[in-house]
Amino acid sequence: MNFKTTLLSSAVLFALVGCGSDDDKNDSVDPQPQTAQFTLGVSDAPVTGLKAVNVVFDSITLKTQGGEEFTFETREDDDETMPEMVNLLDYTGDDVFSLLEDEEVAAGDYQWIRADVINGDTNDLTMTSHVVYEDDSIAPLVVKRKGNDGIGEIQLDGFTLNQAGNDFVIEFDLKKSLVDPQNSDEIFLKPRGVRLENLAESEDIEGTVSDVLIANCETDNIDIALEDGSFGHAVYLYSSDVEMPMDNYEVNEDETPLDAPLATADVVFDSEDNQYEFELAFIQPGDYQLAYTCAAHIDDVETQDEAFTLYQVKPITVTSGEDLDVSFTVSE
Repeated sequence: MNFKTTLLSSAVLFALVGCGSDDDKNDSVDPQPQTAQFTLGVSDAPVTGLKAVNVVFDSITLKTQGGEEFTFETREDDDETMPEMVNLLDYTGDDVFSLLEDEEVAAGDYQWIRADVINGDTNDLTMTSHVVYEDDSIAPLVVKRKGNDGIGEIQLDGFTLNQAGNDFVIEFDLKKSLVDPQNSDEIFLKPRGVRLENLAESEDIEGTVSDVLIANCETDNIDIALEDGSFGHAVYLYSSDVEMPMDNYEVNEDETPLDAPLATADVVFDSEDNQYEFELAFIQPGDYQLAYTCAAHIDDVETQDEAFTLYQVKPITVTSGEDLDVSFTVSE
């Protein structure tokens, strides 16, 4: 899918350098700076209890290590006056919605990339960022920042663009990033649950959880079931060197604690395959721990939950160029 984007600013410099001697008066020209093609999409790891998470993207800005900035407006394909609204729940797992496609920028190292988001406004909910609950009620979705101009900023640091094509995705882990404060009618979207991944350097983790293991987990944790008897089934990904993996929580708003999950994914029942499945997309190669839990429904993203437990934990290795299949079953 192609989307119209407008280059607002770019700084590309070149110099003409003369050289020669008494016998050679010919000028030479330094080659023009190296350029890169940049493509950017968005995707998400979903969250339960919501029918839609509509984020309105106004622009994308990239800043090089040298201080040059490239800014692109993101606009609807059929209306260039309208910022791009994306329901993240429509693009889960490795499904990607394209915001920018093959934009020309400078090659090299970058300080950061920033997505400017139009924050939810109660006076205009359908045209600004918002969430839709299962009962069709709507709440503003806000990315907090200094100032009060209606724009939120999601800034992600440190990446490199080479001279070939560069396909990146901004992955929203909604279990980690969505916060529903008790004293506010707004839903906050915190950048700590958002990551930038290079598609050429990441793989997918897919797998299943046996129905027997799910039943056992629910039986052993019946005291934390919801009022209707249901549970939150999910898988959590951790660094391999975490000794005691914890639930989602925060010490400050800017970083994820080392023992908190790096990424999460819901375990959902596939009626066609008649099994419980999950998918974690855009994971860098390396050693990890992958855990199944039926206690995701009590996981408050801002605090440690004492009743939260992981039911089964597996060491795994993600290898470059290969997706990984993992099965959680009852131990023999």
